[in-house]
Parts: sequence; C-alpha cells; structure tokens
Amino acid sequence: MKKDINIEENKMQNLRNLIKDLENQAKSKWAIKEDMADMYNQDARDTEILLHAILAEKIDLVITSLSKMDTLPRDNAVLAIIEDKGAVWTMEI
Repeated sequence: MKKDINIEENKMQNLRNLIKDLENQAKSKWAIKEDMADMYNQDARDTEILLHAILAEKIDLVITSLSKMDTLPRDNAVLAIIEDKGAVWTMEI
C-alpha cells in the first residue's frame, strides 16, 4: 500500500525546518547582496526532493539525491534525517 505524503505532514520536522531555513537564508539581505540567493534556493529544492523521496520510501532516490548535493547542505540534511528517523535508519541507507 502506497503511503499518502499528505498524511505524513508532521513527520520529518527537522528536515522540513532545514528547508524553511534555507528558503529564509535565500531571502536574507546578505544572500541577495552577495548573489548567494540562488545557491540557497537550490539547496532548499535539493533538500525538498530528498524529503519527498524519504516520505515516498524511494530509497534509491534518497541515495541518489544525497550523492548529488553539495557537502554542507548534504551534511545538514543527514543530521536532520538522523534526528527525524534515527541513526540506524540513516546508516542503513
């Protein structure tokens, strides 16, 4: 049975918070002035793809998404996933 992603709105809260933080950083005066807004927006999109892959239980897509992310956003995403899913689940992927 396929899970409805909408049912899991309150799951993966740390990863969702990371996405919001990245989106907010993209809107910051500093990011706009230093021409970094696009980078933060891309990191937010990459993290959102990762979130949807996790919720859909598409582990191959989770692994692929993580491997394509830049180092710092990937590390932050992994830490958020550990908080949301636990270390064992995260290590198994």
